[in-house]
Amino acid sequence: MMIPELGDAISNRPEWPPMMAWSEFAEWIRQEPDVVRGWVDKGYLPTVKVGRRRMINVVLLVEQLRESEV
Repeated sequence: MMIPELGDAISNRPEWPPMMAWSEFAEWIRQEPDVVRGWVDKGYLPTVKVGRRRMINVVLLVEQLRESEV
Protein backbone atom coordinates (compact mmCIF):
# COMPACT_ATOMS: atom_id res chain seq x y z
CA MET A 1 0.00 0.00 0.00
CA MET A 2 1.50 3.31 -1.05
CA ILE A 3 0.67 6.65 0.53
CA PRO A 4 -0.21 9.26 -2.18
CA GLU A 5 1.31 12.30 -0.45
CA LEU A 6 4.54 10.36 0.02
CA GLY A 7 5.01 9.95 -3.73
CA ASP A 8 4.57 13.68 -4.28
CA ALA A 9 6.97 14.57 -1.47
CA ILE A 10 9.74 12.30 -2.75
CA SER A 11 9.34 12.98 -6.46
CA ASN A 12 9.83 16.69 -5.76
CA ARG A 13 13.10 16.00 -3.90
CA PRO A 14 15.65 14.44 -6.28
CA GLU A 15 18.54 14.53 -3.78
CA TRP A 16 17.35 11.49 -1.80
CA PRO A 17 19.92 9.47 0.20
CA PRO A 18 19.97 5.63 0.19
CA MET A 19 18.80 5.29 3.83
CA MET A 20 17.81 7.54 6.69
CA ALA A 21 16.35 7.35 10.17
CA TRP A 22 12.55 7.52 10.21
CA SER A 23 12.61 10.76 12.23
CA GLU A 24 14.90 12.41 9.65
CA PHE A 25 12.74 10.99 6.87
CA ALA A 26 9.67 12.63 8.45
CA GLU A 27 11.42 16.00 8.44
CA TRP A 28 12.67 15.45 4.88
CA ILE A 29 9.18 14.83 3.49
CA ARG A 30 7.60 17.41 5.80
CA GLN A 31 5.32 15.02 7.69
CA GLU A 32 4.73 14.72 11.42
CA PRO A 33 7.16 12.21 13.01
CA ASP A 34 4.26 10.28 14.59
CA VAL A 35 2.67 9.83 11.16
CA VAL A 36 5.87 8.40 9.67
CA ARG A 37 6.40 6.20 12.72
CA GLY A 38 2.90 4.81 12.16
CA TRP A 39 3.72 4.09 8.50
CA VAL A 40 6.86 2.24 9.63
CA ASP A 41 4.96 0.25 12.27
CA LYS A 42 2.27 -0.71 9.73
CA GLY A 43 4.87 -1.78 7.16
CA TYR A 44 3.95 0.89 4.60
CA LEU A 45 7.59 1.97 4.29
CA PRO A 46 10.48 -0.38 3.47
CA THR A 47 12.96 -0.45 6.32
CA VAL A 48 16.24 -2.08 7.19
CA LYS A 49 17.74 -2.57 10.61
CA VAL A 50 21.25 -1.15 10.97
CA GLY A 51 22.63 -2.00 14.37
CA ARG A 52 19.95 -0.90 16.82
CA ARG A 53 18.37 1.62 14.46
CA ARG A 54 15.48 1.10 12.07
CA MET A 55 16.23 3.01 8.86
CA ILE A 56 13.95 3.85 5.94
CA ASN A 57 15.25 2.16 2.78
CA VAL A 58 14.84 5.18 0.51
CA VAL A 59 16.26 3.41 -2.56
CA LEU A 60 13.64 0.64 -2.35
CA LEU A 61 10.90 3.17 -1.60
CA VAL A 62 11.75 5.22 -4.69
CA GLU A 63 11.77 2.03 -6.81
CA GLN A 64 8.33 1.11 -5.45
CA LEU A 65 7.01 4.60 -6.16
CA ARG A 66 8.32 4.47 -9.72
CA GLU A 67 6.73 1.05 -10.30
CA SER A 68 3.38 2.30 -9.02
CA GLU A 69 3.44 5.14 -11.58
CA VAL A 70 3.45 2.70 -14.51
